[in-house]
Amino acid sequence: MDIQFNKKTVFLTGASRGIGRQIKELFEADGAKVTAPARDELDLSSPDSISRYLQERPDIRADIFIHCAGINQLAGIESVSQEILESVFQVNFFSAVQLAGHFSGAMKQNGWGRIVFISSLYSLVSKERRIAYSSSKNALTGLTKTLALELGQYHILVNAVAPGYVMTDMTRRNLSDEQIKELESQIPTGRLQTADDIAALTAFLCSEFNQSINGQLIAVDGGLTCR
Repeated sequence: MDIQFNKKTVFLTGASRGIGRQIKELFEADGAKVTAPARDELDLSSPDSISRYLQERPDIRADIFIHCAGINQLAGIESVSQEILESVFQVNFFSAVQLAGHFSGAMKQNGWGRIVFISSLYSLVSKERRIAYSSSKNALTGLTKTLALELGQYHILVNAVAPGYVMTDMTRRNLSDEQIKELESQIPTGRLQTADDIAALTAFLCSEFNQSINGQLIAVDGGLTCR
């Protein structure tokens, strides 16, 4: 399957490393024009920064919007604060709503568009002290399904991708070889996912090959959540 994005424009958040960087490289290799602002250009932790970025670029449009940025602040039920909740939800969820609202307007006028939210394994399962993170990723699932209903009539498909345990530079820094082997032993396919795995599915969902997948949260986890 030869996916090509010739003349398609992509707006991508979270492209500085890991999954986001791989998505950027794949789409560019397939012919897309990718706009992936750095944090000093677009601060997703600030609604005002997002508004200012868009106002200063009135002509910016995107055929495809991919939201890959995300943060995680650990806190249990007795220690999670309003500040933590607002901080995590702003980057992981509210910024996605704000940007999708902007880019969907031109997509509707063009009668075509693709939106993909990079969610997380923790939108399907959870772990202790992931209250803010897991909740924000579950909110993305609700956004995905609602936008699929609102935008489908304009041939705009909206989906979310839930990566499992991904082998990134951060994974290698934070986990020992023994810890990685333990994770691999829990995954039916016997390996951690790669950023390529996530980027490949994202590319398919955004391509002309996808005509009917809409409103779905798709796990890329080697079957881990089947246990």
